[in-house]
Order: sequence, then structure tokens, then C-alpha cells
Amino acid sequence: MRSSTLGLMLASAIVSVPAGQQPFSAATPTLLVDLQGSRFKGDPSQLAWSPDSTTLCLQTLEGDRAPLKTRYYLIHLGARDFNGIDAAPEWAPKYWEWKSARTAPGHPELVIQVDTQNKAGKVPTQSLQQKSKNGLMENAIAAQNEAEGSVVRTLTLSGEAIGQYIDQPLVPGMTFGWSPEALHAVAYVKPTGRLALMDLKGGKLEVDALKGITLPAWSPDGSQIVYVQQQGRHHFALMQVAVTHP
Repeated sequence: MRSSTLGLMLASAIVSVPAGQQPFSAATPTLLVDLQGSRFKGDPSQLAWSPDSTTLCLQTLEGDRAPLKTRYYLIHLGARDFNGIDAAPEWAPKYWEWKSARTAPGHPELVIQVDTQNKAGKVPTQSLQQKSKNGLMENAIAAQNEAEGSVVRTLTLSGEAIGQYIDQPLVPGMTFGWSPEALHAVAYVKPTGRLALMDLKGGKLEVDALKGITLPAWSPDGSQIVYVQQQGRHHFALMQVAVTHP
């Protein structure tokens, strides 16, 4: 998807704030970097900010089976481009450890909970053998999964779902990212796919109506959030949202 088309889609982003609860305001998301082409390989797995809020490090995993190849890319906000590097800078794993922690920074009493549910399977409406004919193997696999049921893991904070994994490994930080401690907030992906912000008192703000969002990451200076938006197979957009707060 070209950036012009993406911009038109983002123009319809919905911002929703419950009455009397407005901890933040957020601008319409904009494209920071289009991640595709021969210079970009793998699927995003981690995203980190530099301490001065000027640079991002994106980690990807390449391959269809283990062992996967780990790659790293630096994105300078001013340049709006990416460059491959051999290893992650020192600040990247430190940021990721803080971003993906189970407890809120400075609030050890606020702990992310994990709720696991097993959804019962359903009887397929068509035989698996019939679904696999005429090149419909994906339909057959989907029907098999439907028949066997699913394991749904939901992350919750103060009763709010801040991430959901359906038949997928639970990777902390993929669906949420803490704000700097002074802001007392979290950015997260709702089960509906929308990007949302929540202060630790319960005030909420929905930012984006699009799906395929992962790795929301709050800048150390608190002024912006970036996240990855999937556009297609091995095609991603790194999006940027300016955030203001009282």
C-alpha cells in the first residue's frame, strides 16, 4: 500500500473519549516509515526507543521455521528511513525490558493478569476433504482449527483487555507499552484491533480504527507513540502518533 493511500485511510481514524475522562489527546496517526523492499526482511518482533527519543530500533525475525534469523534496523525520526545494523544498540534491550514488564513503572501493585480460555470446537459445515479440493487448503486448515477449538489468552490491566492471543505464543510487549513513569499510562491494542491509551486511574482514549497493529511504544519524553501496522505479507508501516496530556 502506498503512503498516499494509507494517509487517506488514516484520515478516518476514530478518537473516542468517555465523558469526564480525558487524560490525553492524540493526533491522527501518520506514516513514519514504509517497511518493505529488498532492504527489509523478516517480521517485526521488538521495537525500542533511544533515551533521547530521536531514534528507534526495530528487531525482526526472518524464516518459516527454527532457527529464525534475527535482524535489526535503525530508524532516525528526522530522516524517516531505515538502515540495517549488525546488532541492537545497548539501549534497545533496556527499553524493551521496561516496555514489556508485567507491572506498571513505579506501581508494583498494578500487575497485568493473564486469562486463558479454551473455546470449544464446532462441527465443520463441509468435510475437510471437500474443503481441501481445488486449492482450498487454507479453508481446510481453518475448518480443522474450528473443529478442534482455540486457546485464547487475554492480558488484562485493571479489568481492561490490553492484548489477546488466539492460538499464538504469548509475547509480552507485542500488544502494549508503558508510558514514562511520570505519565502513569499504557498504550495497548484492544481485542477489536484498535489502538488505545489508558491512564492508570482508568481514563481511556481510542486512537486508531485500523487492525493489524502491534508493538505500541511510547517515547521516553512522552510526546509520541509509534507502532507497527501490517500492510501485507512482509510489508509493514511504522506509524507515529503525537500525544499531548495535561
